[in-house]
Amino acid sequence: MNPSLTQIVDSLHSLPSLPMVVMELLQTMGEEDVNIERLAQGIGNDQALAARTLRVANSPFYGMQGKIDTIAEAITVLGFVNVRSLVTTAGIASTLRGNNTAGFEAQIFWRHCLGVASCAATLGPFARLRPETLFLAGLLHDIGRLVLVSTHPATFAEIQQRHKQNDCLPVDAEREVLGFDHAQIGGELCRHWRIPASIADAVERHHQVNPQATGKPADMADLVHLADVIAHSLDLTHYADAMVPPPDDAAWRRLGLGATDLRAVLKKAELQFNSFANILV
Repeated sequence: MNPSLTQIVDSLHSLPSLPMVVMELLQTMGEEDVNIERLAQGIGNDQALAARTLRVANSPFYGMQGKIDTIAEAITVLGFVNVRSLVTTAGIASTLRGNNTAGFEAQIFWRHCLGVASCAATLGPFARLRPETLFLAGLLHDIGRLVLVSTHPATFAEIQQRHKQNDCLPVDAEREVLGFDHAQIGGELCRHWRIPASIADAVERHHQVNPQATGKPADMADLVHLADVIAHSLDLTHYADAMVPPPDDAAWRRLGLGATDLRAVLKKAELQFNSFANILV
C-alpha cells in the first residue's frame, strides 16, 4: 500500500540532519542583519563544506589571480551571497543523496536542481524578487522527489514505471499513484527545516501556479515553475529521456518577458550554472 502524505511527512524525521551551519544559513535567507564573521567561522569549521566551497572559488570560471585559501577570502572575493548559496548547495546535496533506485540518478537530479536554481535567480530581477531567495527555491523545487527515493523507494519505482508506461510527465504519474505530488512533499520538508515560508510556498506550488492572479506581478512560484521549464529546455543535465514540461500561460504572461530578455536570461543562467557545477563533484 502506498504511503499517504501524512505518513511521508512523519518519515521526514528519519532523514539525515543537515550540517548545523547549513541550517543557520538557510534560516538567514532574506535577512539583512547577518553576522557574517560568525557564519564564515562556522563554514570554515566544517572541513568538507569548506573544501567544496574553496574548490569552486578557485575554479577557472572566476579567474582569480591568486589562490583563495579561506572562507573569509572567498567571501571577500565572491561576496557573502554567493558563498552562502554555494555552501547550502553543497550541504544539501552531500547530505541527501538518495538510494540506488531504478530511475533515479543523484548526479542528474542535482544538476537539474542547480539548473533551475540558476534560471530562477536570473529571472528574479524581472519580477523584482531577490535572486538569492529564488536560487534556494529553485534548488529545492524537486526535493520532495528525493524524499520519496530516500524513504519509500518501492513507491518511487512504481511511479517511474507508471511514467514510462503512460509516457506522461513524472508529476502526473505521482498524482496517479499517490494522489499528491513531490511539490507538496517538498513544501513540507522546507517547513520541517524551518526555511522561510515564501520559499516553502514556491516549492509547494511550482506545478500549480495561480491562474486567477491576472494583473498581478509574477510571484516566486511562477518564477520557479518557469525556471523549471527553461532548465529542461537548456538540457543542462544531458539526460536523453527528459521531458520538457509545458509552461503555464498565466505565469508566463505575469512575468512578461520579451524575446530579447529571454535570450539574455538563457545566456546568464547557463553561465551561473557552469560557475556552480563543480560544487556537485
